[in-house]
Amino acid sequence: MRSLFDRNRVWREKKVKESLVERTRKKLNCSSVCARVISDRYGSDFERSELLHSSSGEPPEGAIHPPETLKGLSPAVNRLIEALEKEEKIFVHGDFDVDGLSSSALVYRGLKSIDETPGPGTVKVDVGSRNFGHGISRNVSSRLLEEDFDLLITTDCGVRGAEEISHLQDFGIDVIVTDHHEPGEDLPPALAVVDPKRKDSSYPNPYLAGAGVAYKLVRGLQRELGLKIPANRELLQLAALGTVADLVPLVVDGEDENRWLVKAGLDNMSKAPLLGISALLGETGGEKEKITPETISYRIAPKLNSANRVGDPQVSFLLLATESERRARHLAKTLIDYDRDRSRSQDKLIRRAREKLDDRGFDPKEKSLVFVSGENWNQGIIGLVASRLSSRFGLPAVAVSREKTRIRGSARGVDGVNIVEGLEKCSQYLIRYGGHEMAGGFSASVSSTTDLQECLENWASQQSLQGGEEAREKLLDARLDPVQASRNLYNELEGLEPFGKGNPKPRFWMTELNIVSARRVGNSKKHLKMKLAGKDEVLDGIGFGMGENLPTLQNERKVNPVFTLDLNDWRGQKKIQLKLEDFLS
Repeated sequence: MRSLFDRNRVWREKKVKESLVERTRKKLNCSSVCARVISDRYGSDFERSELLHSSSGEPPEGAIHPPETLKGLSPAVNRLIEALEKEEKIFVHGDFDVDGLSSSALVYRGLKSIDETPGPGTVKVDVGSRNFGHGISRNVSSRLLEEDFDLLITTDCGVRGAEEISHLQDFGIDVIVTDHHEPGEDLPPALAVVDPKRKDSSYPNPYLAGAGVAYKLVRGLQRELGLKIPANRELLQLAALGTVADLVPLVVDGEDENRWLVKAGLDNMSKAPLLGISALLGETGGEKEKITPETISYRIAPKLNSANRVGDPQVSFLLLATESERRARHLAKTLIDYDRDRSRSQDKLIRRAREKLDDRGFDPKEKSLVFVSGENWNQGIIGLVASRLSSRFGLPAVAVSREKTRIRGSARGVDGVNIVEGLEKCSQYLIRYGGHEMAGGFSASVSSTTDLQECLENWASQQSLQGGEEAREKLLDARLDPVQASRNLYNELEGLEPFGKGNPKPRFWMTELNIVSARRVGNSKKHLKMKLAGKDEVLDGIGFGMGENLPTLQNERKVNPVFTLDLNDWRGQKKIQLKLEDFLS
């Protein structure tokens, strides 16, 4: 099935065994539509989805895997207990994105909450900066040696830091690595490496974010010490924040631990948010709203990330760690200022990137990868440029900043294409690289730029993306009759929240509807408001950003909308509406 507006956009219904759908429907006593969605996402493990109806704010038994089953966690916990008992100096070093910030704040809060044991003597945190790159830099190593730290804990980084870790261990500083990125051929020589992507790992959920791994470390420590810490609800908020912001999948083939971390974290965040989150939402006008994954993705994470793009990322860490309302308000205002600067810089750089592509006649139908570069582009913004270009063209994208002798780049993948595999394939042209399936970063010599571009383009061409059709294919969960678009179905599907990567909001389509009314709405008339009728049912629909498609729709005798179910709350009156995404030809 093809889009009415874009012939290259292809829609396909997900294939689910009807016998499984019927078993799910009977066992869970739900509608056939809801059973189809659950069967697709959970398979034969569909009964696990019932766990999601708990609302206690704590994950139920069986939803979260025991921390000790994570490879490397036991020696890490034992070393931490030794450090606490001896009141040793502990240094936490995290990456500077939201996942790294959340991870660092989580470990910091977790250690500080332990007041029933001796120590810790001194806990300091540094979240690095783009000036020194991702991972353990020489600057970090020097500080550890100069200030006589005994133990380094990395968060959301370190699994490829073999050289620096070896250097630190030579000087008697033990290192615990907590990370979720792809390891190299060999693990670094740390005292413990906690990473669900280790080749020797049998942990059921290899998709933990850095904050998820950090949560496991702290929970493992608490369990070993026999502590029941009330701050766990705060730690769950940070685990959810990093998981959503880093775009790791929430459900994969029925494995939904990430989804439970996010659900529990968001429940607690909505009821009693961390002071820093509350202050940030207060500054952005949403302090009393229910916090959803969209709240994190569009209103919290961009502000926290703005510090590493145009300011000082330590500001974001301090916001997540502070227990002072006054300080939280001050730090939140600083981040709002950062974000305004980020927005202006981003818009300017994206325009320049598009102009460069237009000047050389870039055609996404003839290319398998977007590659664009410029002189001294802001290293904190090029990731956003790569992300925007990838989304625009449906292809992997690389944005590069050229300096005197070195280039620094940011890469973004698309579903089904692991961008780090591309960097590994072209590693002979790179000085340093890292990342995960959807995002990566690297540095290289300026003289290697052309060879690197050709290598990445050749790799991408082998991923079956040329022409764009596969990249633009989108999936539908089920076809609905108009009468099925009800409050009952909406409530059933709501039980499957939170939605996000790996667990998208169920997407449906209808056929042969009549247009009762249609008009453009919004200040700039960008949006489309409709009433659609079929089989004695009249349905409201809203299509954000679809206003320009009104003339095409008016030429159609019958229409076939693609949509998600939405609940419109207007002046206390709640009514189901179709949130329109497309129309089928």
